[in-house]
Amino acid sequence: MNAIRLQPAKLRDTPVGGMVVRFTFGAIVSVAAGLVGLRWGPVAGGVFLAFPAILAATLTLIEEEEHRRDPAAQDARGAVLGATGMIAFAACVWALATWLPAPLVLAVATVAWAVVAGLLYLAFGARRGR
Repeated sequence: MNAIRLQPAKLRDTPVGGMVVRFTFGAIVSVAAGLVGLRWGPVAGGVFLAFPAILAATLTLIEEEEHRRDPAAQDARGAVLGATGMIAFAACVWALATWLPAPLVLAVATVAWAVVAGLLYLAFGARRGR
């Protein structure tokens, strides 16, 4: 496992065009999330803001660092499985928020996320022969 480290000197090795693409994509996603929030409320806007903005930047960095697509593809698959679990989390909060105390709602929603994401991971791993 690699340790997380800060290497400011690596900024010189990063092409300016790549940085412009990342920042532009992040700004576009932020504007889109704002528009979603205006139309369907801040909760929907927040959901759209968190996932795509982080994922795109992460995948481009991983692909550049590894010089091949496999690690980026694995991260993308994991993000999709985790995001699907987050849909289960959101559905539980939406369905239970007016019926149960908040700590219990969050506990149930967290379990729902873990179960859905875990089952999808197991199904995906089995399908890939792992």
